[in-house]
Amino acid sequence: MVVIMKKRFLDVFPFVLFILFSLVVGSQSVVGSCLADFESLSKREQVKLLEELCWQNREKQSDKAIEYGLRGIKIAEQEGFQKDMGVLYNYVGVIYQHYKDDIHTAINYYNLGLPIILQEKDSVEIAYVYNNLGDAFYHTGNEALAVEYAQKSMEIFERLQNKRGIAYSYINKGYLSRQSEDYETALHYFKTAISLRETFSDSVGIASANLEIAKTLFLMGETDSAMQYFQESLHRHIHLDNRSYMAYSMQGIGDVYFAKQQYDSASVYFNEALVLCEERNNLSGIIDSKLGIAKTYAAQGETDTSISILNEARERAKDSELGGNILKVYRALGELYDQQKEYQLASENYQTYIEVCDSLFSVLQFQALDEIKSRFQITEQLNSAHENLKAKQKIQIYAYVIIAMLIVFAVILFLRNKTIAKLSADLAESNEAKDKIFSIISHDLVSPFHVLLGASDLLMESLDEKDIENAKNHSYLLKQTSEEAYRFISNLLAWSRTQQKSIKLRKQEFNFSKLVRDVKAMFDNQAKLKNIEVKVEVPDNLKIKADKNLLQIVLVNLLNNAVKFTNQGGKINLSVTADDNHLKFVISDNGVGISAERLAGMFTDAKVESTLGTRNEKGTGFGLILCKEFVEMHSGEIHVKSGEGEGAEFWFTLPLQ
Repeated sequence: MVVIMKKRFLDVFPFVLFILFSLVVGSQSVVGSCLADFESLSKREQVKLLEELCWQNREKQSDKAIEYGLRGIKIAEQEGFQKDMGVLYNYVGVIYQHYKDDIHTAINYYNLGLPIILQEKDSVEIAYVYNNLGDAFYHTGNEALAVEYAQKSMEIFERLQNKRGIAYSYINKGYLSRQSEDYETALHYFKTAISLRETFSDSVGIASANLEIAKTLFLMGETDSAMQYFQESLHRHIHLDNRSYMAYSMQGIGDVYFAKQQYDSASVYFNEALVLCEERNNLSGIIDSKLGIAKTYAAQGETDTSISILNEARERAKDSELGGNILKVYRALGELYDQQKEYQLASENYQTYIEVCDSLFSVLQFQALDEIKSRFQITEQLNSAHENLKAKQKIQIYAYVIIAMLIVFAVILFLRNKTIAKLSADLAESNEAKDKIFSIISHDLVSPFHVLLGASDLLMESLDEKDIENAKNHSYLLKQTSEEAYRFISNLLAWSRTQQKSIKLRKQEFNFSKLVRDVKAMFDNQAKLKNIEVKVEVPDNLKIKADKNLLQIVLVNLLNNAVKFTNQGGKINLSVTADDNHLKFVISDNGVGISAERLAGMFTDAKVESTLGTRNEKGTGFGLILCKEFVEMHSGEIHVKSGEGEGAEFWFTLPLQ
């Protein structure tokens, strides 16, 4: 959970003035200007600047962010800025946990900051540290501590009516409910967190909560709903440029495709997730991506490649301090060797898996857990006493202030005998002052490890028992499911890369005529089921220089839409023409057509939505957006002509020079 710490206006006011001044004088880089004039700032301003830089750079420049945080801690320690030290320790812990994938180091920093925050008696900051510790212990498998810290942070946030903090607590509670396989309760917590975050426009928090809903739905076996939430999470994290969570969303989409036996699409997403995780040096993400890639190879019969990838994952897992990573790899190896009937190798990996489990649940660890819990209880009791004393002192102080003010007003009234008008003005001013005081009062008062993910292997009982009729039924179901899943082609991944301008054209010369015929062949069965005639008019051996993969996505989307919206017994025509300068591809159908309202926003993502086909076929709503972007990346144009009930004609042109 990413925690945004509370900032007090008076503390950061000098820093804000400095930033505004930089903007006024035309600085092209606020950060660069601030650092250039760093020594001219006061020590307080230096620490506040380093806090801002630490938090702002947490995702894109994590190492730099940690450097800023540690530098700020050093200055704060020298100057005695205790609260700033506690805040920065928490910031650095968050970066290690969520962006460096080093939870144990994160816990160390949380524990360094906690006693400082407790001493400062800042309830909000205490609650955030507790929340972060709960999240960290959940991911290391200490469910007991995770539950206790989550509950304590929730109690404080609810007492302070802090919506942002309550939302983080709901996310933690969702984790724990999912850990206990109470999926409905977990969904409730995640959705409640989204509702709260919408009230203060927390786009980062909403995106991460969508990801958790998707993971939960996948564990419930609701793959279609899970796909929608994974895609929504990916879409939001693309706009946030949060590459770590983009990778997690892609892994989820890959898992859904794998569950639907769409192995090629699953492999694409797992590989793209691996690229992002390697970029961020996210060991857990790298291992999960490699496990996904390995299982797609295994499912397609490429066992040697799968084993090679798993061995790579095992070596990377040894570099990770999280035992769950190595457990996942040994389990995957054991299951793969078991499937291949290499029982000796399977037994060795299962035995290693058991040994790691035994080590992780050793007596020493439970003793350490009890010691940490005992320290937590003592610290909490101390903090509770401080909180009560603080509240009592504040009430007394403000009561004395109010009494003193009333005495002053009475003396003034008695001695000076002011006019009624002046007295009314004084009383109004007094009421305003008291309102401010009460406003201030109101403000201040106011596992074991992750359940190992994965679905049980497909049972081949029908084939083993030679039950041919049942096997045919399974084959039909497999075919039907594959065709349904294919409509969810990997559009969001490619589209997300275009939004980040990270996709590059990889042009090569290839036979465009063959590509058109190959794409048409993909839909032969689907067209046959609807008795649709697909006619192809393509020159023989038409070669062009372009990105074959991107154009294949364009053709697949256009033909998929044509089949989807053409009625039983309809016709679809594909044609390609070319001259010295341009290639033109045209696809037309005599289907249901497109209304004028939908036609106006056909190629925009202002309102992405999917329409059911003539046989209730599903889609994602992003296909035509991708078509437009990929064609334009080739410096081409795409157009559509249609009317409701009149069929549709799409065409695009590509320059050949």
